[in-house]
Amino acid sequence: MSAVSTTSAPVARAVERAIPARLVLAAIVLVSTAAETLLARARVTPAGFPDEYLYSALARSLATTGRLRVHGVAAHFPALLVPVLTAPVWLVHDVATAYRLVQLENALVMSLAALPAYFIARRLGVGKSAALAVAVFADAGPQFRFVSLLQSEPFAYPLALAFVAAALVVVERPSLRAQIVFLALSGLVVLTRVQLAALPLCAVVALVLVALRERRLRAMLREQWLLVGVVGAGLAAGLVVAFTRGFGFYHLKPAAAGAATALRLASVDTYIVVLGAGVAIVPAALVGLALAIARPRTRGELMFGVLSVVTAGALLLQSVLWGDVRLVQERYLGYILPLLGIGFALRCSRTQRRLVPEIGVAAAIAAFAALVPLSGYAIDAQHKESPVLYAFDRLLIAWHSPSGTAGVFALGATVLAVAGVALVAFRRTATAAIGLSLAAAFVVLVASVSYAGITNRTARDHYLPADMRWVDHAARGPATMLVAPGASRDMALATLFWNPSLLHVVRLLHALPPDELTTDPLARVDARGVVSVAAQPVLVDGSQTTLTFRNASPVAHWQSETLWRPHGAPRLSVEVINRLPDGRVLPGGLVSVWGPSAKLTGWIEFRLHAPAALGRAHLQLVATGTRVTAPAGKTVVFRVRACGTGPWQSMFKAGPLKIVGTHVALPELAVPRYVADPAACG
Repeated sequence: MSAVSTTSAPVARAVERAIPARLVLAAIVLVSTAAETLLARARVTPAGFPDEYLYSALARSLATTGRLRVHGVAAHFPALLVPVLTAPVWLVHDVATAYRLVQLENALVMSLAALPAYFIARRLGVGKSAALAVAVFADAGPQFRFVSLLQSEPFAYPLALAFVAAALVVVERPSLRAQIVFLALSGLVVLTRVQLAALPLCAVVALVLVALRERRLRAMLREQWLLVGVVGAGLAAGLVVAFTRGFGFYHLKPAAAGAATALRLASVDTYIVVLGAGVAIVPAALVGLALAIARPRTRGELMFGVLSVVTAGALLLQSVLWGDVRLVQERYLGYILPLLGIGFALRCSRTQRRLVPEIGVAAAIAAFAALVPLSGYAIDAQHKESPVLYAFDRLLIAWHSPSGTAGVFALGATVLAVAGVALVAFRRTATAAIGLSLAAAFVVLVASVSYAGITNRTARDHYLPADMRWVDHAARGPATMLVAPGASRDMALATLFWNPSLLHVVRLLHALPPDELTTDPLARVDARGVVSVAAQPVLVDGSQTTLTFRNASPVAHWQSETLWRPHGAPRLSVEVINRLPDGRVLPGGLVSVWGPSAKLTGWIEFRLHAPAALGRAHLQLVATGTRVTAPAGKTVVFRVRACGTGPWQSMFKAGPLKIVGTHVALPELAVPRYVADPAACG
């Protein structure tokens, strides 16, 4: 029995014997589920785009059509487990209700991480009380910030821990059945999150290292032939698919920002993990993992130590080679936290109390906290989901001082590290260290949830009206989103999420797709301006492109988005790229004009206005060589010939651009108008 459990009070031991561990684990899971569900309610709408929209769209499509499609387009998305498991929830047609139910499912599934954490600790010889403490630690920390997100983390987190548990069983009892279970969990982990395809490779590397340590490599290969063979074949097949067809949304090409930057970010990422773990257990946890490798008591303990180190290294390597490599990517690293909890329990289960290594680790944490303030990285939270940096930003809102907030975090890390070492020094207070870490980690979680709630409500007010399903209510049937050049991506994805009636998305030429997964079809526009869309009405975002229709009426409007109901096939009359909703035009753009018929015989009329604050303004039409200047405060009307088959098109150059206070003064251009006149083309 571990030192932690042997030094427990008699009453605690009596309670431990009287209450089965399974009941305590059930209570841990239920309490964690309830707490995380309540915290998740601070989030009112998805905002982690495009990921959250993609997962929900795939699940909704699977539930309603039985096919994996995103706004009508086949999706090449390998991480399919989460859409499959959340699809039944989307049978509830009310989007708000389904959103909350997915969050509840996330909370329940992620809370199940307590079970494999307890199993691993017990299998490594940790006492029941310490193993239950590890289970609680696995279910309380900043990584549970992801419960509220419609992403893969809530499912990947418990599966990754179950994978580690299966790896321990395989190394201790290398039966065919154990290998099959291990491979099945490997497949589920990869189908949940493609980045976790590194875990089976880490397990094989750990098996080889353990075998080399024990000088039984050939025996291991004979015992684990199925596991090693399948993982090797899977690696080869994955590389072939990646280099021939790709993984759709994912890519394998590293994007490192340089060795120095990668090393710096890896060290900051490690510090973020330390803070996320609550700091107090980290010195003893790292020593526990080191002892598991240097002086293992069992083969399972050696395997756990090696696998933990290899896995942590692989996850850190991913965080600096893939994705936004110049940002802190805490999302990759939450799987390390429960491994630290188990490492702490292993350290406490040893009678040796020479604390020189722990003191060295605590000193390193204190030095890093003093030398590298988090204020320089807090902006990363605005670009990537980082619970620890969210907590930093939440304190910054209250403190109003970046240096003061960084000082609070540095001082807190130092105090917690020293306190953790001091508590571990005395056998009777060792369990208090994990309690201290739990308290610190939970404070970080609550602060991060609070900050996420603030930013989420701000995003909701910016991108969505009071009636978030305004398109559904106005369209009253299937509709199409027509993506124009310069359309707001976040606004498009927010609108698509809350309005399932937008079954199709098509793009005009020069427009970017709203997400990174699908290749949305280009809308065909003929010489009369007829636009090919699959369903009507049509939703258009005019934030940077002005579109007018010849035969459509606006039926609803929100900020720059307008829902048009055509009378027949929708027909464009004018498209002006780089024209803002208030009429200002950017320094360069494109004008396209269609007439009532395919043949144009007339004029295109322009009205250029020069605001008084801007001074003289000019507009040049590249196709005709026309250059017009408007005096300050005046409007100039001019025409150019339009002859031939539509549309009439020309690039334009406009200027100047002037900053007046907080306003950008630009030339103003009215929507061009086609004027039929056969004499113009005589």
